[in-house]
Amino acid sequence: MAFELATGDPLFEPRTGRTFSLEEDHLAHIIELLGTIPTSVALSGKFSSKYFSSNGDLQRIPALHPWGLYEVLIEKYHFRLQEATLFSDLLLRMLDFMPEQRMTAAQCLKHPWLKL
Repeated sequence: MAFELATGDPLFEPRTGRTFSLEEDHLAHIIELLGTIPTSVALSGKFSSKYFSSNGDLQRIPALHPWGLYEVLIEKYHFRLQEATLFSDLLLRMLDFMPEQRMTAAQCLKHPWLKL
């Protein structure tokens, strides 16, 4: 929601393709923006075998086009460097694949981006 409020666009807009589902495209967008999902996380879900190979790669979308969050903010939304640095740091720490490493709500409220 923070990304959408700051940019006017949703963070992810998955679409169904000829050879892949909406869910698979959503996972591909997540990986392209946030990086590789740790294998332990990718394979931990009830339906993970439907989407991921045994080594944690997407089964039906092999060619991904990484575009990091910081770069998206600069290149697409023309954020200033400091604002892009702080906002991407906040979002990436909120969206960390490892739950124990994610920021808590209280930590988020103290993030420097909210003080800009």
